[in-house]
Amino acid sequence: MATPAKARGEYRKTAQRREQIVDAAFSVFAQVGFSSATVAEIAKRAGMTAPGLTHHFASKTELLEAVFERRDLDAQTRLEGRSGLDLLRGLVAIAERDEADRDLTRMFAIIAAEATDVDHPMHEYFKDRYALIYDNVLSSFIQLQTDGLLRDDMLPADAARTYVALSDGLQLQALYTGSGIHQSAVIRRILSGFLTVPL
Repeated sequence: MATPAKARGEYRKTAQRREQIVDAAFSVFAQVGFSSATVAEIAKRAGMTAPGLTHHFASKTELLEAVFERRDLDAQTRLEGRSGLDLLRGLVAIAERDEADRDLTRMFAIIAAEATDVDHPMHEYFKDRYALIYDNVLSSFIQLQTDGLLRDDMLPADAARTYVALSDGLQLQALYTGSGIHQSAVIRRILSGFLTVPL
């Protein structure tokens, strides 16, 4: 029977190995998307065999889910406990993260496009994700309206839809223009234009 110290060491090694595999999967998905990615290529980039990889992740779909789970955890950490004006500031912080990581932006754009296919393994994920983002941002704009911080001629629903479209649209444009678009600055200016106070 393994001693507690040895068991903890083995767990750390396994956790580190899983992170290495997720890093490799992220790299491949950011380059070729999900549909064209192969477990063999991900395993190669992780420095292991395909059978060895499937010991940690049973399928390519599990790998994709792990990649997005890590991305979502980062966003959740940035937005945790925020609402109203503070949530909008958190959205700007996420835009700063995205513009600093071109590969993250590229992966999201590729997978989001692929997932419009109802048979794609992430179709429901994206459908739910957009609904959740819209609902959370809408709630914040409704709160801002109640607090008198939203312009009288701005509807919370329009403001929320504008943010969702703006966020994704700027990410896509940034992939074509390189560093020419400062997503966070544009989002801050647009959202500030909806408000009666500085963002």
